[in-house]
Amino acid sequence: MRGEKKASKWTMPVTIALLFVVLIFAVNTIQDRFIYSDRVVQLTTYFSQLEAVISTRFTRYYKLLRSWSYHLEHEESSGIGDFNNYISTEKRIWDVEEAYLIDENGAYISVNGDTGQISGGEEFFSKLQKVGQRQVTHLPGKNDNRIDVFILSIKPGEHDGFNYCAIGLGLNSMQMKNRLTLDRAEMKGSQNYLVDRSGKLIVTSVKVSEEKENIVDYIKKKGHVLYDPLGEGFEFEIAERMTGVIVMEIEGIKYYITYMPCEMQNSMLICLTPAESVDASIAHVKKMNNMLLIVVFSIILVIIIMLMRYTAMQTMLEVANSANDTKTRFLANMSHDFRTPMNAMAGYITLMKENAGDAKKVREYGEKAEYAHRNMLNMINCVLDLSKMEEGGEEIIHERFSLNDLLKNVKQEITPLADEKYQKFTVSRSDVKEDALVGDPQKIELILKNLLQNAVLYTDENGEIALKVYTENADEISDRIQLRFEVSDNGIGIGSEFIDQIFEPFKREQRQRSSKTQSTGLGLTVVKRMTDMLGGTIDVESEVGSGTVFKLRLGFDIAEKTELEEMKELEAVLEEGKTEVEAADQGSPFEGMRFLAAEDNELNAEILVEILKLKGAELVDLTEDGEKAVAAFKEKDKGYYDMILMDIQMPVMDGYEAAHAIRSLANEGREDAKTIPIIAMSANAFRDDIEKTSESGMDAHLPKPIDINLFESTVRALKGREHEKL
Repeated sequence: MRGEKKASKWTMPVTIALLFVVLIFAVNTIQDRFIYSDRVVQLTTYFSQLEAVISTRFTRYYKLLRSWSYHLEHEESSGIGDFNNYISTEKRIWDVEEAYLIDENGAYISVNGDTGQISGGEEFFSKLQKVGQRQVTHLPGKNDNRIDVFILSIKPGEHDGFNYCAIGLGLNSMQMKNRLTLDRAEMKGSQNYLVDRSGKLIVTSVKVSEEKENIVDYIKKKGHVLYDPLGEGFEFEIAERMTGVIVMEIEGIKYYITYMPCEMQNSMLICLTPAESVDASIAHVKKMNNMLLIVVFSIILVIIIMLMRYTAMQTMLEVANSANDTKTRFLANMSHDFRTPMNAMAGYITLMKENAGDAKKVREYGEKAEYAHRNMLNMINCVLDLSKMEEGGEEIIHERFSLNDLLKNVKQEITPLADEKYQKFTVSRSDVKEDALVGDPQKIELILKNLLQNAVLYTDENGEIALKVYTENADEISDRIQLRFEVSDNGIGIGSEFIDQIFEPFKREQRQRSSKTQSTGLGLTVVKRMTDMLGGTIDVESEVGSGTVFKLRLGFDIAEKTELEEMKELEAVLEEGKTEVEAADQGSPFEGMRFLAAEDNELNAEILVEILKLKGAELVDLTEDGEKAVAAFKEKDKGYYDMILMDIQMPVMDGYEAAHAIRSLANEGREDAKTIPIIAMSANAFRDDIEKTSESGMDAHLPKPIDINLFESTVRALKGREHEKL
């Protein structure tokens, strides 16, 4: 009988193990049939999006070069003044590293006066002499970096004694490298190349030191084909501008090589993606795997549930009884703790009525009633906060905030509470140098306020309470920082036997000196759960009669400088180093101009109108949203307005939509809708915001607060300039 029991005991585990072995083989067999086709769809989808980004970027650069060439050819009549000053302004607006004029032999001169020679083959120099031809080449940059030079062959001419036949703009290679990088886990380590039909490099996402001058030759020499569904050979498929995905092993690493033609310059996009990264992203295969596992587990669970039903029911009964006891204890605490401040408020209100003629007593009773009300409100907030977290309604927010402002808010709220008990309350952050951080400031404030309110509550009159902030990784070079917040007091302290239970809900240490305090026992529970949500830790040290110290540790990303801050620094440097070369009689560029302005903020609108009028503008028509700006433009005759100033964030229709709508009026016969300059004026000064202004049809972007010098130079550059399309 004992042997039969042992055999029965092992029957279920052995059966489960065998089922899992069979399941693994079945899933792998099915998975192998679908995995390649799924990867083809996945990779071609991602890299089709990347090809669209490249085409948009190239279109923008050559549109800019065409605009420059127009002003170069019509320097005197376009109204820009000196061409070099105009290009200097354009470089700042469009984040261009350098601009060049190039002759038929590849010799160049930059706007700053630097000269040099571009090397190239016969095809390169042949294209230089054909108007309208586009090319991309490279020049050495600073700090082992490289300059990507976009070249447009134009009508030959002469500028400042230099004979040119092409114009170019240079970008730090990191700009295109960032654009060619896919920020996805499954694309990690992908090497993305834009090449010509022979495989010669145009731009790539790879670091300069790791670039391959001809990626096709490199793959042909180092690679071994594992699977090629077309069967034509990698080199032939690239030369014929085909689209496909092949599997190759290159220097011991398995890659999925995706190739597809790119719209710009008859080029090809070739992407080498490590198979290890892509394999982890086959979502539907995993889903199928999980579905099969769920079926098997369901069968197993049914068996287990049937065998363990009695035990489970007993456990559930114990949990239910425990929950009922907790609920009963909670209601008892709430009944007592809520009635205490309610009775106090009712009593003090009665005393205020009876002593209505004594202002001093009325004020005293009012302050005590207010204190009771604050205690009751704090208890209610703790209950609501805990309830919200238990229901899953709390989400972590990652936003830029000021540590100094956060501590100031905490101090402003806690100081009156401490003053009522004549306590000394101090806040310090002596060794914390960073102020702009990324995190969830509201939750951090709530944690600190709960800890400090407890400190005030359990500290006698004339006691001392302190909040100190320290840096724990001050010696590390990193874009993250670890802070320690210490909340200390010299109050009644916590007994050693209660320390382990301090963060549990509805728990309160019962001692003679603490029995008079009013709380639900939920404040520290809220603190603990929010700390866990933020990925931090909290510890407590305490001694009865001497006080308590809570140590909260949280990690933060250090906030990067905003685009607006960087632009201001750049403008300051340029302002210090520039020489005054503008003619004295050049005058205000606003003189006699008619503006249509869209601005929903009344104060900003008033300032803008006053500036334009002071600078000599003839007319400023103001609208409060984008829809009204479009309507105002449509109502006026062709050429009535000289320029449009467009805010971005507005009700009804934002600035992007409004600019696009105005440009679209050209299709309805309104010719000046295509050429009228539109300037974005917005506090949104990040790089993506600037790019969106260009994509919506606007000609320039000015960050708020408006720099008058930059405003004038931008208006001067855009006056008389036609809005061109390729």
